[in-house]
Amino acid sequence: MGRVLTNNVGLSYTIETALGVAGTSWFLLEPNAINTFGATISTVARNPISPDRQRRKGTVADLDSAIEFEHDLTLSAFRDFIEGFVFSTGTNSDATHSVTNVDGTNDEYDVSALTAAAASKLEFSTGEYASLIYARGFSTAGNNGLKQVDVDVATAATEIGVSTSVADETPPADAQVELAGFRFLDGATDVTVAYSGTTLTITVGAGIVGFDWTSFGFLTVGQMIHVGSADASGNVQNALQDSVANDTYGYARITAISATVLTCDKVDSTLQVAGPTSPATLDLMFGNFIRNVATTSSEYLERSFQFEGSFPNLDDPNDEYQYALGNYCNTVSFELPLTDKAGVSFGFIGTDTEDPVVAGSRKTGADSAENPNATDAYNTTADIARLRIQDTDETGLSTYFKSLTLTINNNVSPEKVLGTLGAAFMNTGNFDVDLTAQLIFTEGLVIDRIRANTTVSMDFVINNDDGAIAVDIPSMTMGDGSREFPVNESVLINVACQAFKDETLDTSLGISIFPSVPS
Repeated sequence: MGRVLTNNVGLSYTIETALGVAGTSWFLLEPNAINTFGATISTVARNPISPDRQRRKGTVADLDSAIEFEHDLTLSAFRDFIEGFVFSTGTNSDATHSVTNVDGTNDEYDVSALTAAAASKLEFSTGEYASLIYARGFSTAGNNGLKQVDVDVATAATEIGVSTSVADETPPADAQVELAGFRFLDGATDVTVAYSGTTLTITVGAGIVGFDWTSFGFLTVGQMIHVGSADASGNVQNALQDSVANDTYGYARITAISATVLTCDKVDSTLQVAGPTSPATLDLMFGNFIRNVATTSSEYLERSFQFEGSFPNLDDPNDEYQYALGNYCNTVSFELPLTDKAGVSFGFIGTDTEDPVVAGSRKTGADSAENPNATDAYNTTADIARLRIQDTDETGLSTYFKSLTLTINNNVSPEKVLGTLGAAFMNTGNFDVDLTAQLIFTEGLVIDRIRANTTVSMDFVINNDDGAIAVDIPSMTMGDGSREFPVNESVLINVACQAFKDETLDTSLGISIFPSVPS
């Protein structure tokens, strides 16, 4: 008789090519708990009026399939599903490339042929500017890390050349390079940065002939950028200067993009310098950007996932595998508890879950699922780079949080039809973003904003050696306002916030993912 130990169970996923149809690229997960996996069967018994006073055998009437699991918040776990939960194709989602070989002779990463859009993001102009990529997952330490592109990459190219030496390597399957930022090679002459009021502008001078931010395609209004990159030790390099080198750096949110000017708000205090000096080498860091869009947008995405549960020893002595099909992203909660790891809880609703099968009947590619390659957990003490609620004019309301939970709900529901056990289709509802938090009561204006139903804004950034996640809620209102009075501690105030469509950005939520920033 088989017996399956929970600690031996495995969970992996693939992106489906159509609802219920598995892809061929599978990826391993590292859940802390699997709360729900598979189908719940509903049966209806016969209850005839009879002197027997007994039920008669009934029939299977319904099936509900779902997947729910908890995971440490890691960069890999976050990136795996965030496009699916926001129902949007992210900016630069085409700028991550699997690497098949590292050519140490020519200092190149070999990749599949690049599309025109992907190639246009890998820019190089001698002595003027270059795209930055971040390499991870390689066995040779020197092949990992931040690299500068040293050739303007053409459409259909299969090599990405870099300016630093790399070593010959046939890398693991999870090795990849991804767009990580942009470097000015003559910033002292070509770039002017100014901060005035609440606005930061980054202007490229006429010395770079034909320069055009809009043609590159890797920046979007609402996206966060970071001025300054990380050196090998994680310290700030290639940033601006006020008094000493690299003392003017940090995050800002793009509000407008023209050919030669980036305009930003939500500027970190360390960047709020009227006329900083630009060094010769100036780095602007960014990565993927995901925001909710209308169903009429070309970026709107409906993505379904298929999950494999592996059950060792289920058919003693053989292992068995079970597949949950047609899973839409329903709810996800990001939790920042006090002095702990950050966590995330995923909830999917699917169409069906198949019966377990033996190894020979596994889905194509499931037996070679890739390991995640960015698995450092974010903690809520050292890894929070920014956390604040503010008025729309950027007047700060609170930066002292005891806990925070951000929840996305797509209000997914299965569509049942006659003649089909389980769901035939999946319906999506409104995209809801809610936030609950407990704050130290340091500002009476919080109560005023709750009572007046004032529009406020909120953002937070967490980072570690794997990269950063910046979450921006451009418009929301606050509710609750109840207080707690723990003895010998600070008075606390609870807030419950609801995001809504921002009139300028047309979104409720913006998420910027950075492959590399200073730690």
